[in-house]
Amino acid sequence: MTMKHALALLVLTIPVTAQAQTMTECMLARNQGMISPACGKLLGLSGRSAQPPEDNGGVHLKQTLSYIPLGNRLGNASILGLSLGMTQDKATQTLRSWCQRDPNIVNTALSTTYKGANVETQFFPRQMQCSKGDDTMEITLSAPVMGSVVTQIERNVSFAPDSAPTFATLQEEVAGKYGLHLPAPGPYGEASRQLYANMAGQEIEGVIHAVSPRSEDVSTYDVPGETGLLQVRLQSVSGNPANIGHISFDLHDMRAERMVATELLKQLNASVDSKLGKASSLKPEL
Repeated sequence: MTMKHALALLVLTIPVTAQAQTMTECMLARNQGMISPACGKLLGLSGRSAQPPEDNGGVHLKQTLSYIPLGNRLGNASILGLSLGMTQDKATQTLRSWCQRDPNIVNTALSTTYKGANVETQFFPRQMQCSKGDDTMEITLSAPVMGSVVTQIERNVSFAPDSAPTFATLQEEVAGKYGLHLPAPGPYGEASRQLYANMAGQEIEGVIHAVSPRSEDVSTYDVPGETGLLQVRLQSVSGNPANIGHISFDLHDMRAERMVATELLKQLNASVDSKLGKASSLKPEL
């Protein structure tokens, strides 16, 4: 069984928001492990701004891995002060400073089936999101086996047609900051470029194809063995191709996520083996 099929995200897709005010919203927020002060008061809970996720009976993951910086342009890149390998606390401070409020948090649990037994992890922070106007930042955090560090940073920005920057301006800024050379928008107003690093340490720049070198599931993908990836996409304003209405950035440490996936599976399988070892001495009543 491949790791792609062995690890599955539990259903937990709605972000926890600090603005939840109704009983229903607050109950949903509590189920995701985060409680705003208003919800805490409404539910009769403590006055803390946030509570850790409740114990779901899953495996408590142990940190056994340390983050290894990529050591190239991707490892040195930053998006609004956020960089790969940044701790959750530092990323929270950066997002809070940028959007002037606490970021929304999504907690996730992972599960697998091993030797016929279902096993899952405790809930842990998986994503943080923050918006300022039409500018949205979303980061992905590693599982606790690597200490909850940033492994992916995504930014999406939309511009009003009457205040949209020119393509020439954005092209120059992207080239200067990230070393990516955006082509002029095509007939449908789209343009994109990517930079990825492989296992040999090479940094390769190119167009984003319909089937990207990146796999849908980095935990199962080894060819050509990217260690990191940066993608930039933009869309021109309809009827005004010289100006840009939308731009997105995606900075991703795939090597770290492969390491995390391998260690996650190892710890989950070990918990099943431990339970089976204890059960071997039990004698069922027949």
